[in-house]
Amino acid sequence: MGQESSAPVGRLDRWCKRAARALAKSKAIPPAMRVVLICIAVLAVFSVTNLVYQILHKPAEVFALIPGESNKAPIETWRQYAPLFREYSTISISPELLAALAQVESAGNPIARTYWRWSLTSDPFAAYRPASSAVGLYQMTDAALSEAERYCILHHTVVETGCSATLLHSRFVPRHATELTAVFLDRNVTAILGHHRKTKIGHRQREELAAVVHLCGTGPATAFARRGFHLTPREHCGDHDVAAYLAQINMMKRRFLRLAAER
Repeated sequence: MGQESSAPVGRLDRWCKRAARALAKSKAIPPAMRVVLICIAVLAVFSVTNLVYQILHKPAEVFALIPGESNKAPIETWRQYAPLFREYSTISISPELLAALAQVESAGNPIARTYWRWSLTSDPFAAYRPASSAVGLYQMTDAALSEAERYCILHHTVVETGCSATLLHSRFVPRHATELTAVFLDRNVTAILGHHRKTKIGHRQREELAAVVHLCGTGPATAFARRGFHLTPREHCGDHDVAAYLAQINMMKRRFLRLAAER
């Protein structure tokens, strides 16, 4: 019994001696170097803590730890997902637009994540974090998902009834991501163009409006429609130049139209 009680005391004594030796060695380090080492240790601990915090708030970031490359060339994106683009197209949202958005937003990568950025803020966990909640093939945000997940597409039309468990849809599943994006864009394009019933709207204008909705949201897209589908000079949404974004989308649409014609 006495030996059992002395074992923890012995371990504690050995730990104290090791700590004392480490402290003695640290005192031998020049003060300036000691400050540098402490700063490095604090930064390392905070970096790990911040990573865990961001993953808990946006679990999609865990995909950064998965090895391998999922990006695709346009022809690969079309070969793999063309049936989905066709199935979930609508009057306003063509298969080629869905393909172009997938290619521009994620290079056809269904587990794509947004980039991280630094911010000047008093909140330490907001200083370096994902730029947005966008994830998946179409980089769909939490807000867009919340708006679209109650609807589905049946026979190329957005409907609210007859949908099967759409609340369980995931932005990481290409089929779900394509349908959710088509729903979100079609509903918003229809709502915005409802105010322009007396104006003849061309197919290209509809799809450029959809692209602006996808990049910027409904506010800037509504203003774009009111200006006769013209952008303001050097118009930006977040970090993106809208004119350059539309040029990319239109270029990719033409490429996917050629791929579709080669069937």
